[in-house]
Amino acid sequence: MKMSKLRQGFTVIEILTVIGILSIVLSGIAAFMIYAFQSYSFSFAEYGAVELARSSVTRINRDIREIRTGETGGWPIINASDNSFSFYSDVTNDGKADRVRYFLDGTSLKRGVIEASGSPLSYPAASEKISYAATGVYNGTNPVFRYYNGNWPSDTANNPLPAALRITATRYVTVYLNIKTNPSSTTGAFELTTGIQIRSMKDNL
Repeated sequence: MKMSKLRQGFTVIEILTVIGILSIVLSGIAAFMIYAFQSYSFSFAEYGAVELARSSVTRINRDIREIRTGETGGWPIINASDNSFSFYSDVTNDGKADRVRYFLDGTSLKRGVIEASGSPLSYPAASEKISYAATGVYNGTNPVFRYYNGNWPSDTANNPLPAALRITATRYVTVYLNIKTNPSSTTGAFELTTGIQIRSMKDNL
């Protein structure tokens, strides 16, 4: 009796089945790797934005705390709006007051500094040096800056100060930043807040 030969190798159907299974597995691995990479990239970007904002809040505290009269005799506070604050402060540590402004430009909080120069001293706008203080700022309707008089916090009726009184009456400033690198993300934003007493303008002691 003749014995049938064992079949060797794979049929076309078996090969196609294996290829199909491998394709599904590899597609799943690729999708997972892409998701993991995107998550890592987003986390890294978010971490960078938060750390930048944190370090800038520390610098904002120092800049505002040391507000003083300008070298040209100008009043310490130049402009005080919801998303922009300009004032004189020695931020370059050269013994002379610099003209400083923090302003929201889109979703970035920027810092501009003009050093006093010339004879007589002046603050030429063309020499302003601008840097980023924070990125990914999504405050919505919440202002970056709020201003308070010397009677705060006991005086709640007149605080925060209206626009007309901010330049002359401000003695205390709060800063609020809502940091979010991806506005469409379901993850929550990171909030940074601080309050600063202007040393040279204390009148409630």
